Amino acid sequence: MVRAAFAARPRSADGSFAARWDTWLLPRVSGAFTGKTDEIFQWAACKWGLPDNLLRAIAVRESTWYQYPTYTSGACVVNWGCGDIFDAANESSLQYCDGIAKIGGYDYQHDFSPGICPKTFSIAGVMSWEDPSWGAMRGNQNGTFPFNRNSTAFAVDYLGSDLRGCIEGWERWLVEGTGFKGMSAKDRMWGCVGAWYAGEWHSAAADGYIARVRRAWRDHVWRKPVFATIRPPCASAGGCESGSA
Repeated sequence: MVRAAFAARPRSADGSFAARWDTWLLPRVSGAFTGKTDEIFQWAACKWGLPDNLLRAIAVRESTWYQYPTYTSGACVVNWGCGDIFDAANESSLQYCDGIAKIGGYDYQHDFSPGICPKTFSIAGVMSWEDPSWGAMRGNQNGTFPFNRNSTAFAVDYLGSDLRGCIEGWERWLVEGTGFKGMSAKDRMWGCVGAWYAGEWHSAAADGYIARVRRAWRDHVWRKPVFATIRPPCASAGGCESGSA
């Protein structure tokens, strides 16, 4: 199902992504791993040739290591497994929100309003929304939903794949004109981390995110006793339920 979802939405058709993104990179994303959260980071880091602490630090910033907590009503907890809610509705957002409601079993528009729902899901903040201006895709979805919502391993696997493809220079739209080919692998990696958040190469927003991820990595915040005590806001509103693994 994962492979079919990606195959139905090729990214290299307009030349903005290298062909390898569709022929080699995305076909390898499976989420086929069972283990604890920290073991998932190690597995994905090994698979994609990345520092495991980088993936841990990104997940700190994206979700405080929560995959998909929900309120007892079924609504997702914003910024703790879902996020980047649309600011305003339009025809494209309505199509997207209706689409993920049909395939995901829950209509987030009930919690917000028609055409308003989350763009991202998971421990790693994996984007599911595909703005038509970025390149038309079926249902304005990039193929990650509901796998990113339902599986921690898939979400971290996808994060690793995206960083690897970016580091290799296969996101042509992103790195064109940046002097990318002359950069070290480390500089490429950090630029790609910023792009994961901002969709831009070293913009102010991207650099701010890079600094926050660097700080989380430097401080190893996931090792601090207080990290295990951090709870999503629904803990004070009758408790949370987890809808994914």
